[in-house]
Amino acid sequence: MRKPALYWLRQAFQTALLVLLVSLAVDWWRKPAQPEQFAAQPLATLSGGQTTLAALSHGRTAVVYFWGSWCGICKHTSPAIQRLHEAGVPVLGVALQSGGAEEVAAYMRAHGLSFDTANDPQGEISRQWRVAVTPTVVLVKNGKTVHNTTGIGSYWGLRGRVWLADRVY
Repeated sequence: MRKPALYWLRQAFQTALLVLLVSLAVDWWRKPAQPEQFAAQPLATLSGGQTTLAALSHGRTAVVYFWGSWCGICKHTSPAIQRLHEAGVPVLGVALQSGGAEEVAAYMRAHGLSFDTANDPQGEISRQWRVAVTPTVVLVKNGKTVHNTTGIGSYWGLRGRVWLADRVY
């Protein structure tokens, strides 16, 4: 009886390791590139304010979330990002080609999203960052990218990455 249990445990471990390695490889391949001097660039948010990545991430890890109202996977990741925001993690969304400011604001209200968001109607910000897919989540600390991931993300997976970035960087 012990051998089958050990066999399945080993298979589960190998599968988890393979999934982790593939995920890391895909994230590396799709990684965005933070433009030079972007940390100091003022970004207008839908709420009428302005922020910079340097200010947002000073002494702590901030989340920059590239998303689109048209993105199916974003509909699953956005609630996790909202939970991070509600837990006190600084979040800046970048609404990629999702319409005008009023359309994006209406979409966010309808979906219960209240994190600060910069509208990117023509995709200029996303092109500067070389964002290849949505959603893309970039962790920034002291104005510099420290981690990124693409695709679906869970609250606890993202929360763990923010926690680790706060301690390592």
